Amino acid sequence: MKPLNLDNSPCSPISSNCVIWQGPAIPCIKLCTGDTVSDVVFQLATELCTIIDQLNVSNYDLSCFASAACPPANFQALIQYLINQICASQGITVDTTKTTSTCPDCVVTVAPCFVQGTTTTMQLVDYVAMIGNRICSLVSELASLQGQINSLDIRVSVLENTPPPSFTLPSIAVNCLLTPGSYTIDVVLDALMNDKDGYCSLINTTGNPADIFTAVLSQCIDDTDTALASLIGGGSAQTFQAYYAASWVINSDLNTAADAINNIWIAICDVYNAFSNLATPTSSVTAGNGITVATSTVGLNTNYQVSYVEKPTFLVSLAPPANLNRTSPGLNTGRLCDGSIQIMTNVQYINGFSLTDYDSSTGIFTIPTTGVYTLSFWTHYTRDAGTGWYDATVPGMFTAGIMSPTGCNFYCVNNATPVVTMKHLDITGALTTRLTAGQQICLKVINLTNYNYTTFAGDVVQMSIQRVN
Repeated sequence: MKPLNLDNSPCSPISSNCVIWQGPAIPCIKLCTGDTVSDVVFQLATELCTIIDQLNVSNYDLSCFASAACPPANFQALIQYLINQICASQGITVDTTKTTSTCPDCVVTVAPCFVQGTTTTMQLVDYVAMIGNRICSLVSELASLQGQINSLDIRVSVLENTPPPSFTLPSIAVNCLLTPGSYTIDVVLDALMNDKDGYCSLINTTGNPADIFTAVLSQCIDDTDTALASLIGGGSAQTFQAYYAASWVINSDLNTAADAINNIWIAICDVYNAFSNLATPTSSVTAGNGITVATSTVGLNTNYQVSYVEKPTFLVSLAPPANLNRTSPGLNTGRLCDGSIQIMTNVQYINGFSLTDYDSSTGIFTIPTTGVYTLSFWTHYTRDAGTGWYDATVPGMFTAGIMSPTGCNFYCVNNATPVVTMKHLDITGALTTRLTAGQQICLKVINLTNYNYTTFAGDVVQMSIQRVN
């Protein structure tokens, strides 16, 4: 349509909507070939207004700069001002006498920290605005950091000026080891452990519990030995167990040092009472097994030369033991005497035992000479090589001991339950007792768990017999 406010005589007015743009498309202002001139002019005017607005110095807040009381009058002065600020922050002196080149809004290469994606250039106006915003942000962050530093400095000063806490060790009253009085717990503990009468000195003097237990089991007087005091005045012979029934601790119940000391005193008193009641004290030296006595008389003196003949030791061992099937207590079994005889190999004979004393085909050892013997054994079972041999709900146990091959006469017996986590067990036993020539003994083991046991690598069974008197 013809514009109503336009009279360009003698030209013929034509509406801008009737003229189209024949040039190429311009994406940056969203124009395409074939758009009307009205659209072209509008888009160009819009972009121009945007640029003018961006170049308006009054649109930029420079209050973060301390020296911005007199802001730049134009955009070129703004750019120069920002450059001067950046140079000042980097310690670079700006030569204000140089003239600046005019570049209203050219494309510039940006610093690496301003690169966005793959774009390394920006319009100068946008670049300067971004630099200004970044500087203001840094100034704000520095102010915040300074505030935090001041706060931390106050807290550190408070901590440095606070007295350290004190702790007083508790004291307890002491009536032994140290002079009676009250001492702090560290002094008491040091005395208990390291004093000449403390725990460490006690262990060094008495031995550890295992040493004491071994000594307890080394009793050489049997329950059935004759008490000398029973013979006083022509009385009939009675055993220690019978004569001292009210106080004698029988061998099967002998477990503590107190038990051993009790029997030692009884034996000493028995000897003292017997000899103190003799009408005429006499001296008699008789050589026992393994002892030789030689006499020589010089004048009125008779000398006795007593020599000890070293006792033989017999050792047999086997690794691994034979398979052990489980035993059901309901079938007249479950007793160790019904267990399996462990037939030994790798036999060692020391100091006098004969090869015929042990029958390697039956596992039976025959006592060659009447005397006192120390019997001991050790059995170690690792774990079943098959499907398993331990039931946590009904674990059962293994029992082992040195006993007669026939009947249920035993000498030293022990038992053990398989260990829950490792599924292994160790059984040991030891006894010192008097045995007569011809007696037969063997090592038996019985399985009272819910599973048959199959030998496994590392299993060990060992029996030791030592003549001590």
